[in-house]
Amino acid sequence: MDLPGWDLYETDGPDDFDEFTVEEPDADELHLEVIAGLDEDKYVGRSVWMGRLIRFTSLMLVIVFLFVFVLPQAFSAVRTVILKPSEPDYYAQLHIEGLGLRFDRNAIRYSVTVPPGYPTERLRLLEEPLMNAFDSWSEPLGNRIVFVPASSAGSDDLLVHFVTELPEAGLARLRPGIRYRPEIFVRIGIDAPMPSPIMLETVTCHELGHALGIWGHSDYEGDCMFPTVTRKSPSDRDILTMRIIYDLEQRY
Repeated sequence: MDLPGWDLYETDGPDDFDEFTVEEPDADELHLEVIAGLDEDKYVGRSVWMGRLIRFTSLMLVIVFLFVFVLPQAFSAVRTVILKPSEPDYYAQLHIEGLGLRFDRNAIRYSVTVPPGYPTERLRLLEEPLMNAFDSWSEPLGNRIVFVPASSAGSDDLLVHFVTELPEAGLARLRPGIRYRPEIFVRIGIDAPMPSPIMLETVTCHELGHALGIWGHSDYEGDCMFPTVTRKSPSDRDILTMRIIYDLEQRY
């Protein structure tokens, strides 16, 4: 039986294959050609240098992160705990001429103004911080203070101005007249990027604290009514001071 391309051998068993061996090539016929070579010492040295550079860069990034983000907050937290006043409120620190200036009604009617030509799509960016600031004061005071929109111009008890021209981030003052009608100012921008919602809420909460009756400042930076605002909601000391102002707490 012939098969094209096949060499056929007759055998009686495995031993017959011993005669077939692979001839080793003559050493003189071997020819090796080096296509490319690399200095091993230079390669190893370069790898070590790159590894050290990566480790050094990673270490520096960790150090910068700690000094910029972690350590300042940790120091601030420790400082806040150490310097925390023993008094639960700061009613005694308020200006005597400002004591007693507060709302005599529960439902505080408010109005809001914005600069002329203020983009309509940005109005919603002001609403949430303002509502959060309202709630942060009214909820701890219970039904004593509730904020409701004024039904018409001039009927408001509180006027909130969002303005672009203001030397400070916020301001609170009393409007002239025989009725208690405070107004607060919060600085924003028209063409410039909007302040962050947290910053808007922080400034509004502080100025609202003045309008509600804290005509003065706390000397503790952990309070919302500290001169340099640091938090977006009233602290326990802020709330207790306000409750004393509205005769909801007795000061011992």
